[in-house]
Amino acid sequence: MKESIVVYWMSRAIRVDENPALVEVCKTAKEHGAKVIVVFALIPNFPYANTRNMDFLLKGLVEVSDKLAKKGIPLLLYQGHAIDAFEYFQDKYHIHAIINEHHVLKPFLSSQEKVREWCLYQDVDFVLVNTACVVPVEEASGKLEFAAKTIRSKITNKYKGYLDEINLSYSQHMDTSGRFTIDQIETLLGNYPQLKLSKLTPGEEAANQVLSDFIENGLDNYDLRNRFDSKGQSYLSAYLHFGMISPVKMIREVEKTNHRNAPLFVEEAMVRRELAENYCHYQKKYDSLQGAWPWAIATLSSHLNDPREYIYTKEQFEKAQTHDDLWNACQCMVVEDGYLHSYLRMYWAKMVLLWTKHPQDAIDILIYLNDTYFLDGRDPNGYTGIMWCVAGVHDRPWFNRPIIGLIRAMGKDGTLKKTKFDPRRLKHDI
Repeated sequence: MKESIVVYWMSRAIRVDENPALVEVCKTAKEHGAKVIVVFALIPNFPYANTRNMDFLLKGLVEVSDKLAKKGIPLLLYQGHAIDAFEYFQDKYHIHAIINEHHVLKPFLSSQEKVREWCLYQDVDFVLVNTACVVPVEEASGKLEFAAKTIRSKITNKYKGYLDEINLSYSQHMDTSGRFTIDQIETLLGNYPQLKLSKLTPGEEAANQVLSDFIENGLDNYDLRNRFDSKGQSYLSAYLHFGMISPVKMIREVEKTNHRNAPLFVEEAMVRRELAENYCHYQKKYDSLQGAWPWAIATLSSHLNDPREYIYTKEQFEKAQTHDDLWNACQCMVVEDGYLHSYLRMYWAKMVLLWTKHPQDAIDILIYLNDTYFLDGRDPNGYTGIMWCVAGVHDRPWFNRPIIGLIRAMGKDGTLKKTKFDPRRLKHDI
């Protein structure tokens, strides 16, 4: 008789600490007398995969593999589609259930649908678990929300019930010699386009240290975060994107401080972040002008024939070859570091609308730049942020202006004043 296993198909929560999906896997295995195997599938030709984001992901995955091995749980990396890995395991074991994280983005949803169909045919339970939000997206709201003000109370009235700490006490006896290890990374990275690696240290231990450092040193200045040198940024977005830190733990630990800036952080890191999850969950045209509100589509359409003083190609944007030294400095930081100060990031995105022929061109170029270079790219927050900048998603109509119509404007002078950033202090060579 084949040994029974429960598979954790890990993809969006690269952590052991406070991982609800991992806890659910271990609970299910214990209830059914099965063993736990964790599988990570490297999907071929996954959009915008490169050495910057894959090095960060894979090194974080090795840390998880090392931790799980101490509990007798093997983490196996499979190069290919997840369904092929499950076919292999089904020949060797009896798969009782496959558990995966809840996703909202189209590239991964298509993989989930194939696995769901396979599980139905194989009579295998397929379960999705929220790991990316404090309040699960469908628990927060059953519809597409118009703005932060329409979802805020729906989240804030419920989130306290989700803040309890969860711990993993499970262990088992199973061979882990074939698990994913650090010596496999170099070969794997040879398959991806080469980018300079991030200065951020990958993994959940680093993520928890960044959170601790922010609470100790950055939270005092969080209300000044729009200033470039305020040291009020949290630097947690990449860790949240890869699931290397629990959003529940992040909110709980910040609230524990009772700091005067804690509510500001909760608003940005929970309400606004989970509004983005709502948008991408309920609006599958999140990467298109058609995913904007009707007023925004109408106003942008009415200005399509407005004269543009500057029009740049994707390649010119990528190489920071615009007339604007501030924008060029921002793009250089994006390419060099995979990170950009949050207020400058809004300016960086807003300007592309002004310098392209069509709003969809701006969206496409920004998605390419964002998902290629930012370490937190390919994320609901990134797509929602682009749609806010270009097409007024979650915003309201403002004053009618050339090219952008009623979309909220940003200007260079105002941005320099707000951020106190001097673009002359940076080299502009890519």
